[in-house]
Amino acid sequence: MTARIKALGGGVVWGGVTVFFGWPPGEAGWTPMWLAFAALVLVPLALELRSTVESTAAGARGFLWVVRAQVPAAVALTVALLLPPGLWAASAALPWLACTLGLAAVALVRLKAGGLRRSLDGLGADASFIFAAGGGVALVVDRAGYVPWGFGASQVLASAWHLHFAGLLLPLLAGFTQRELFFWRFPARAAIGLILAVPAVVFGGMAAQRGWGLSLATAAGMGFGLAGMAIAVLHVRIALESRRPRITRIGLGLAGTALFMSMVVTALNALVPSAIAEMGRFPLVAWHGGLDALGVGLGGFLAWRRMSVPLVHGAVTVASSSDSQ
Repeated sequence: MTARIKALGGGVVWGGVTVFFGWPPGEAGWTPMWLAFAALVLVPLALELRSTVESTAAGARGFLWVVRAQVPAAVALTVALLLPPGLWAASAALPWLACTLGLAAVALVRLKAGGLRRSLDGLGADASFIFAAGGGVALVVDRAGYVPWGFGASQVLASAWHLHFAGLLLPLLAGFTQRELFFWRFPARAAIGLILAVPAVVFGGMAAQRGWGLSLATAAGMGFGLAGMAIAVLHVRIALESRRPRITRIGLGLAGTALFMSMVVTALNALVPSAIAEMGRFPLVAWHGGLDALGVGLGGFLAWRRMSVPLVHGAVTVASSSDSQ
């Protein structure tokens, strides 16, 4: 089953569940709905694109296992997000946790085999896989109804979204951008800044929650927002190259525009959290997750998939042959 079919099927499942159950914004807002969209639609596309960097047999075998388990795990996660917090919801989220831990294991195998002298694109993928494991843990914690360190329930789920979108998906887009503009130092610096900012945002939020001040949270949020804006501008820059097909340029432009808008909100939230809370009724803030999931994620991955078609079609063969060794 190709990633395109998985994504289309996931989109049908996500749309059916959203319409049938209504999935209205409750205490957690729109976050559960967009988390399910990421698992069902975006992650299959991301895994397909990243399968081209598997350089070791052990890494390829583990990665292939995750690819095969991802679809049923995403469906189980969707069920978990529909259930009220408790034992059953946490149990339904466990397969997704296993997949994210599998990705982290693949990243550690690659780091052990290749060290830090590999391409920034590959190292960024390793970091994103490790961040995904943190997102999987946060999802199980949230679905179990456990609220650690005085966090609110919605904050735990928001951390899971951050580690999936900002942690797993966005560094991959940054890596693709750096690979495309390899002759320029700025994309590499933006990608490094983004990757470093992801855990900094998490630790800053924890520090603020523990009463240790807002300085780290503000600095990390601003750094993440600025690095994300840089990646957004680079997407638009690539989209303006006339040598690319129009549909690809539209996808890159859409991803860059949506990412820039999303990062503006992120930076403002880091500077003046109360102001953003007051703006919650405005469409830009209310649909923040939609900008990330539909504009940045779907638009970006579809565009990069079109730019990497020869690599993508050869990736399954490479992974399968490694698995057979």
